[in-house]
Amino acid sequence: MIRRNRKKVGAIGLFLLAVLLIGGLAISLVSPAEAQAPNKAKSAALAYRDQWRKLWEDHITWTRVAIMGILDELPGTDAYVGRLLQNADDMEAALAPYYGEDAAVLADLITDHLVIATEMLIAARDGDTAAFEDARVRWYENGEQNAVQMNQMNPRFWPLEETHHMWIEHLDATLAEAVANLTGDYAAEVEAYDLIHAMALEMADFMSTGVIKQFPGAFKGPLPR
Repeated sequence: MIRRNRKKVGAIGLFLLAVLLIGGLAISLVSPAEAQAPNKAKSAALAYRDQWRKLWEDHITWTRVAIMGILDELPGTDAYVGRLLQNADDMEAALAPYYGEDAAVLADLITDHLVIATEMLIAARDGDTAAFEDARVRWYENGEQNAVQMNQMNPRFWPLEETHHMWIEHLDATLAEAVANLTGDYAAEVEAYDLIHAMALEMADFMSTGVIKQFPGAFKGPLPR
């Protein structure tokens, strides 16, 4: 009888050990960001999507205003550029509840993206070819860094190749917009901005959907597909 009880206890102990090992393995397979899902009131998924659409529309709108302000030397340019730079802080605020310090890293990269863009515009306006080319190279390198950082934050839903492609497309179209303005090809400038606007909405949905899918427990209501 005692032997049977010992065997039974031993079997139960092995079973519990297996459960603990499997549970530990499952936890180890969750990314650090997902394992530290925010403990806060749930946000509406559709509202979060709309928040990101506004953030990216702010991004391209104030970039456009800055292009015209710098190239045409408008008196309000400093205010326009200041509002443009605020966009990086606004994006950080939208990401920080889910990514913590990683959101600040991405925001710093986006700030660099905007600052280098203004350097390019000033160099183009002044006809400084060397300064323009130096800024252009750094701008595209920064675009690659943005993609890498996003992928590190959300490997599953912000895959590197797709994220990199979206950033480079955004840079190409924004550069085309600025060149068209500088050369007086205003029809091409309008066409470029329309393309930028469509791309910005895609990037907005890509970013918001990635966050929502990575942290589904932090959101309520219907989830964007």
